[in-house]
Amino acid sequence: MADTPSTLGLFVADLMRKQQHNNVSLAAAAGVSEGVIRNLLKHGIDLRAKDPDPRTLRRVADALDVDAIMLFRLAGYVPPQAKANSVRAEYLADVFDELSPEKQDAVLGVLEAMTDKYTRKEVIHAMRETPSNPLAGFDLNYPKLARLIANRLIIQYQMEAPHESDRIEPEAVAFGYKWKDMPLTMQQRVKALIEHKLSLDYDPTMVDPEWR
Repeated sequence: MADTPSTLGLFVADLMRKQQHNNVSLAAAAGVSEGVIRNLLKHGIDLRAKDPDPRTLRRVADALDVDAIMLFRLAGYVPPQAKANSVRAEYLADVFDELSPEKQDAVLGVLEAMTDKYTRKEVIHAMRETPSNPLAGFDLNYPKLARLIANRLIIQYQMEAPHESDRIEPEAVAFGYKWKDMPLTMQQRVKALIEHKLSLDYDPTMVDPEWR
């Protein structure tokens, strides 16, 4: 909706106002401390505010009766909703995946020849050169790609502590990329991001004992 607050803090504050919650009542409903709620309300507004962990977001979402994915998106765990592809594009994508490797290469050849953007030509050409590599052509040094994969895996495995990055299995998939197929440098970058993200967790003493 056009009038939806653009930051996590403002979004939560708006829901609190509509449901007549204050910091104390929401903290009690979510099973967290008031300090956690105060920090949450600063997210996206005060640069010093810590990133909330997935557990906190789920509890607050349940307490406010809102889809947790909305809080995950505003917190940066899930990318913003992209513009939807047309029905034709979705249909053609399905057709492409059903083609043999030789026919897929022929289609990519046409796209490579027809696109006017040099950067896209480079990516498509790399795809054609190494069709077995799902990351071929993509800039693996692009921080956003590693961050999106890290956030997706945190949610997929419901990680709550830095060491849980070791739970990622070889067959785990994020944005169409299998973990075992990612270069070692990419795996290391993603795991480092996960560990950093979860190391920003709140002090356990801030969470009510029954939720530990």
